[in-house]
Amino acid sequence: MKAVHPWQLPAVVFAVVLASLPARVHGQAPTFPERPLTMVVPFGPGGTTDIMARILADEFARQLGGSVVVLNTAGAGGSIGMGNVARAKADGYTLSMTTIGPLVIQPARRDNTGYTPESFDYLCGTYDVPLLTLVAASSPHKDYAALVAAAKAKPGAFNYGSSGIGTLLHISGLQQWRFHGVDALHVPYKSTGDMVVPLKNGELEVFNETPPVAVQHQLRPLMSLTDQRVPGFESVPSARELGVPVRGSVWGGLVAPKGLPADVRGKLETACRRATETTLYKARAQAANSPLVWRDATAFRGFALSEFAKLRQVVIDAGLQER
Repeated sequence: MKAVHPWQLPAVVFAVVLASLPARVHGQAPTFPERPLTMVVPFGPGGTTDIMARILADEFARQLGGSVVVLNTAGAGGSIGMGNVARAKADGYTLSMTTIGPLVIQPARRDNTGYTPESFDYLCGTYDVPLLTLVAASSPHKDYAALVAAAKAKPGAFNYGSSGIGTLLHISGLQQWRFHGVDALHVPYKSTGDMVVPLKNGELEVFNETPPVAVQHQLRPLMSLTDQRVPGFESVPSARELGVPVRGSVWGGLVAPKGLPADVRGKLETACRRATETTLYKARAQAANSPLVWRDATAFRGFALSEFAKLRQVVIDAGLQER
């Protein structure tokens, strides 16, 4: 039988044939996502941001109807990874699970990060967890008073770690040991994961981090940098109880390069909300001692910008500005 080309068909039949063709054939936009998304973590594996990214990634991908690859990009207190995200195409395929340090502290202290908190579209805030002062489980320091006494006994030789210069871990430790009058040595690493072995080996004395890190790496908390004791760590005294005027929490969530198409942004925001509403996400976050603290896109953006304004002064007071 002789082949009949579409243009030889009656108009009604041709319309039916056209409607049955793939979207790309007749000019409709492809459905997002068509390929895996990259979720950049601006630190190495093992820290709070990495833990929370991996808790979210599977459920987020399931709700979105695609797949997500977590990419750790450490360096410069998280600003290398965030700079890469800010420069990426705003198509929804590059996201970042980020946190207070790289998102607001680093651009508050340096002009050369290549981004500001305004360089991103905010999708959702998912966690806000307090800092704990942590030592190794085998540490001879059984309580906070013993740790401070040991620090004062060896001025210049007592050290504390952080995930990079200018991170909240660094700033809180700097404020803490200055308050105690200790000439402490700051040892910066690329990520929290890099600090764990030195802490357990005795190369580091202490560092400040969050409950998920304490749980995952089986570290001993001696104080929470809070006004009240932390749920799940009720035996650990708060900074207020011990008279230490240092507070800190690590918050974070998903951002993307600024300028996402409205439909793509809507899908990403919805996927994040639905993912965090699932029983599995809530159970995994609770098991990591980091229960959900939800902020929608508008609230997350407003919160981050207000923190940026506040932390500028903290950076100045700590002498951490670079111009």
